[in-house]
Amino acid sequence: MSKHVIWLIVGGGLLGVSQQIALVVLPLLADVMQVPYEVLVNWQAGGSFLFLFSSLLWAKRVEKKGCTRVIKLACTGFILSNLLLLFLWVGHTTLSTELMLAVFIVSRVIHGLFSSGIVPQLQVSALHLFPNNSIGALAKVSLGGTLARCLTPIVCIGLLLFSPLWVFVLPLILGVFVLLATPTLPKFDSQEPNVLKTNQHWGVLFVALLCSFSLCYGQFSLVQVLSKIMADNSLAVSKWVAANLALTAVLSTFLQLYFIKKQKIDSENLLVFSLSGALFMALMSSVVNHIFAVCVFVALIFVALNSATLAYTNIIVSKAGKQFTNYISTVHTVGYAFGALCVNFSLNVPYGLVSIALLIAFSVTFYRFFAHVYPSRASSL
Repeated sequence: MSKHVIWLIVGGGLLGVSQQIALVVLPLLADVMQVPYEVLVNWQAGGSFLFLFSSLLWAKRVEKKGCTRVIKLACTGFILSNLLLLFLWVGHTTLSTELMLAVFIVSRVIHGLFSSGIVPQLQVSALHLFPNNSIGALAKVSLGGTLARCLTPIVCIGLLLFSPLWVFVLPLILGVFVLLATPTLPKFDSQEPNVLKTNQHWGVLFVALLCSFSLCYGQFSLVQVLSKIMADNSLAVSKWVAANLALTAVLSTFLQLYFIKKQKIDSENLLVFSLSGALFMALMSSVVNHIFAVCVFVALIFVALNSATLAYTNIIVSKAGKQFTNYISTVHTVGYAFGALCVNFSLNVPYGLVSIALLIAFSVTFYRFFAHVYPSRASSL
């Protein structure tokens, strides 16, 4: 495995590692800071919403400075934000609660402003380093996120057996590695030639919004569905949710490895097939009542949506320019926010709403394919 591939995988996993570690360190920090756990969670979420604005700023920055400088700057901010958390853990005996809370807030603000610049620029770098297999290039970055979600909890359990200190150190080590391993890449041309009409990417961005909404809402709704099937048994619900996440991670990993290995993948066809598969699985999840079937169908929804994400990212980048990876990140944040908000409505058939969202996404994609993509291909024969 080349050093560039390792760099892309580790870099793609930075945010996943940070998010998973937050589940471990926030209870620890709440205890030593003597503040309610919910307060830290709210500030953690508030920092994440800064992605809405910072992603757009990085899009402008990368056009002027190039990917290399932006990745190094974003990694520096990522390292600093986690260094402040380490400072809180090491120095909590000598700091006041007010000062520790202020440092935590600053840490989350820095994290929200800088971390949003890592993954989009890694995607651009991957497309530059591996131009012959664009889907495989994007899959390398996506694989890092999948492995981070899968392996970080296991690694944290092992580190906690030695000392909680190492849990705070882990993201620092990974961040420094990505910073030092970042290669020098030429600036890309923001005025790249478009294969199809320029305005087509807006429809695909709308599809990205619906997919991110379905992914977030579908994940949170799984708990509601299982709770209805297994009333008053929260432990069993947690076990089935964990099993669903594990199945999703394993299947996604194999799929991404397939994309990396395969040299030619048609993004347009992949998007159509992925959305049709996700829609079918969502419809099945709406009608089945067996616990095992629900978990399997929901896991397949997430796997199909991960595949769709690779497809529409590649389509948007090829049609509108590489700087649009940052706008995709912003659209994802908006979709996740709407998904989290809709969970509060507690619908009787939550995957019915997922099915509606995916039906709209599939309809837009299907119309776009036969109105623009297919005629263009036919005329070139």
